[in-house]
Amino acid sequence: MIFRAIVTSALFAGIYTFLLFILIASPYLWKSFLTFWSLGFICILGYIYGRRIKKYFRGETGTIKWFDPSKGYGFLIRDKGGDLFVHLRSVKPEDRRKLRENTRVKFSVEETEKGPQAEKIRIV
Repeated sequence: MIFRAIVTSALFAGIYTFLLFILIASPYLWKSFLTFWSLGFICILGYIYGRRIKKYFRGETGTIKWFDPSKGYGFLIRDKGGDLFVHLRSVKPEDRRKLRENTRVKFSVEETEKGPQAEKIRIV
């Protein structure tokens, strides 16, 4: 993905620099190329990784329905409605012993092969 962003932004920068050269014959075209390339690179990275970044910062809240650290799993109730599976590896190590019934948590939802599951769980 990074390679694709580098190549695509370099192509756009080359095109814009060429158009700028046709319009204005400037001895500082390499600066224009670097400027266009850096702007294009940032924009393309945002486009490619935008969903991942949005997903990382987006979170839901809910309440622990039940959680058993000895079994390593439990369930929580989303504020939107519905239950989600909670696995022990999804909970921060310092919060594992603090999870009890009716504990408020913030989490993100990941789609797994067995269905939706709560990930990156932290106590609010």
